[in-house]
Amino acid sequence: MRYQYDINELQALKNRYDPKTVEKAFQQSLDRTQRKAATHISKAVRDDYHVSVADIKKRLKIQRARRDASRSLLYTGRKLPLDNFKPKTTRARVVMATSKRGTKFKTRRRGASVQVRKDTGRQVVKGGWFAKGRIWRRADKDDNASKPTMQFGPSIPGMVAHHSVIDSAQDMVREDLPRQFSGRMDYLLGQRK
Repeated sequence: MRYQYDINELQALKNRYDPKTVEKAFQQSLDRTQRKAATHISKAVRDDYHVSVADIKKRLKIQRARRDASRSLLYTGRKLPLDNFKPKTTRARVVMATSKRGTKFKTRRRGASVQVRKDTGRQVVKGGWFAKGRIWRRADKDDNASKPTMQFGPSIPGMVAHHSVIDSAQDMVREDLPRQFSGRMDYLLGQRK
């Protein structure tokens, strides 16, 4: 599709019009497309995973190159705790536990289930339990003396890195950026008249 102002001919546009106006239109169109790309990626991830918009936004960092007209959307962060994925307790089971003094006793422990992906449904965390707002599991299922560790799921960068998410975001940027640029040029040149 051809637009009135072609983004691929920036130098010709700078020679024909005020270079500051062309640069301003280019920067504004980059800003708008960058925000749309971040929203597009967030929606694509939330289509597959039970994760909130706030979790995705917290891990987004935008890198702007000052001399180059490029932007990078960087998603950083570690794996998310499993308690972020709608945890529920399961039926209580009887287990042998060891007190601090070393005596063994029977106790009831509730298991945990989580919903990580939307296409797989709720899954039980093997050997895990839900306590104090977190999902825990011992390193060795048979050894009740081993220290419990918090359980983690996938990371936001790992969710975003899926080829379908990246490909759809790139296609959206290729389609949106020329349209945004032509629209911003129309607007800024119309203001100068």
